[in-house]
Amino acid sequence: MSEFEGKVAIVTGGANGMGEAVVRELAANGATVVIADIDRERAETVEAAVRSSGGTARAVHTDVRDEDQVRALVDTVVAEYGRIDILDNNAASLELTANDPDVVALDPQILHQTLQGNLIAPFLCSKYVIPVMIAGGGGSIINMASVAGFTGDIALTAYALSKAGVIQLTRAIAVQYGKQNVRANAIAPATILTPNVDAYMPQDYRDAYIHNSSTPFLGAPEDVSGLVVFLASQRARYMTGHVIPVDGGITSALAVAHDRRT
Repeated sequence: MSEFEGKVAIVTGGANGMGEAVVRELAANGATVVIADIDRERAETVEAAVRSSGGTARAVHTDVRDEDQVRALVDTVVAEYGRIDILDNNAASLELTANDPDVVALDPQILHQTLQGNLIAPFLCSKYVIPVMIAGGGGSIINMASVAGFTGDIALTAYALSKAGVIQLTRAIAVQYGKQNVRANAIAPATILTPNVDAYMPQDYRDAYIHNSSTPFLGAPEDVSGLVVFLASQRARYMTGHVIPVDGGITSALAVAHDRRT
């Protein structure tokens, strides 16, 4: 029997990048995977690809920033499958990072929009999924944070604030619902070469990032999806409330250490 046979997962932002990798890996391990994404066409493409590979997937067009749509998503999943065992809160408003400068220059509206997409959305999904998990005997929530949530930067102020909030949301869920067998952990990636990032990241930024990492390469979506699958599994049953960096070691050393490397 496959590891997640009979289990139902929701992956928000599952139509692209890290979310898509999670969808494919969970489905390959036997889970029924609901792809909740604002990009209907791409979500249906991923659904078709999973089905053609022998997996079970269902695309549900959802804007996870909208409470009514999140509630409808959860109702749809429960009506069709009767349970929710895994929630991967992967969706994020990355398009706003282009207008996300330092504190003084930051437009409060960009801050509000960023928090709505990166923090309120996973809060809403968790709010409506947790009671279903409890009714089914428990479950695992995996939130996508970022190394930006616990490091400083010269920009990306709103993004960093939102991801710090995701970390605290994770800890709150772990403490509040752990006795009801709901676990919550967060993953904090550094730069991951999703197709969008790979297409637009300048070479000088890649070089600088690799220089300040402890690996000679940047991460790929599969470097994150494997950890999501582990955290969703019973192998991680004693892990909750943790934030796990997937960052090539970029947060493990002082920047000057890399400058001194020969």
